[in-house]
Amino acid sequence: MRKLLIIALLMLPLLVSAQKKVNLKKKYFGTYKGTIPAYKMDTGEEVVNVSSSAIYIEIKKDDITLAIGNNTLHGTYKVLFMAKTYYLLDVNIDGQLASERILVYKRGKKLSRDGMYPQPVAELKKY
Repeated sequence: MRKLLIIALLMLPLLVSAQKKVNLKKKYFGTYKGTIPAYKMDTGEEVVNVSSSAIYIEIKKDDITLAIGNNTLHGTYKVLFMAKTYYLLDVNIDGQLASERILVYKRGKKLSRDGMYPQPVAELKKY
């Protein structure tokens, strides 16, 4: 019992230090613009060609806005982790069950959005 307590006390600092919250830096806030490339979607009865469309993403301190064509979606995000070259955001859109993933690159003022299947990845630049 005593050994178990000592091991638990030694492991506690490791667990606490591994759970740091990562915040997106202010310089990455702003409006990003790009285009979702054209793609094909199988509806089960036929294959439908979907044309390319404009996409705008505005990142703020506490929320995010996505505008795809004429549809505007609002939601929140959290930073899953920070890598050497990018931040990975997990975006929860109001009214959607699945979350979206957005990579905000540290260099080049750009991001990429992994669209929900069958949408392809969209590259956006900051304006």
